[in-house]
Amino acid sequence: MLNWAEIIDLVVLIPFLAVWIGYVIFARRAAKCRESLSSVLIILRIDWMRHLLERDNRILDAALMGNIEKNMSFFASTTLLIIAGSLTALTNAKSIHELTSLIPWVWPHTITMVQIKVVTIICILIYAFFKFTWALRQYGFASVMIGAAPNSDDERATPEMKKVFSVNAGKLIDQAGHNFNNGMRAYYFALAVVGWFIHPLLFLAFALIVVRILYQREFKSRSLKTLVDGLSMSQYYLDNEVLNFKKD
Repeated sequence: MLNWAEIIDLVVLIPFLAVWIGYVIFARRAAKCRESLSSVLIILRIDWMRHLLERDNRILDAALMGNIEKNMSFFASTTLLIIAGSLTALTNAKSIHELTSLIPWVWPHTITMVQIKVVTIICILIYAFFKFTWALRQYGFASVMIGAAPNSDDERATPEMKKVFSVNAGKLIDQAGHNFNNGMRAYYFALAVVGWFIHPLLFLAFALIVVRILYQREFKSRSLKTLVDGLSMSQYYLDNEVLNFKKD
């Protein structure tokens, strides 16, 4: 039979998931009608693919793709190591419980609750791993598209064909970027779970702080302002006024 402390400990998972899923939905919808890292980067990625078609030497593009894939691979492999460490912590749940029980202001919990909290972190990390590996595969698909791109002097490649290629290749890279971003968000929210070992309210407070940080970086950061200012050189941006996020 669950006691009142365990019930409260379990109930806080609901608002935690609501905050996480709610922010993901909000960010996806907001990016369609206002400037954000997602809405700006897809424009620049499409422009990148358009300029790629104009270059005879594409070593730079291959190097950029290789560097991005290396970063993806690093996060994917690191996530596996963290999962392994979390599994070790799961087997030592009794020790974690004894350690936290010595601190008087820590929320009372049982060994079972400690195991549930560790398993929650493991589940989040597994989700992140799948996102990172899928993003890695999508960048691989984009590399194949770049390899199949027509040469700049190919007379059979019409302007319309080149436009379709640049848009589709840019969107494919953007999809990979979204999956990588979702994996990074999972890392942030996994860190919020650490507060759960101390107090349920601290757990929710950490989740809200994570949302605040994510929102600030995706919609209000200086990096975003710099990227938006740089859109004045983007031909795709200038040709599609519907994408114009700048305020009059």
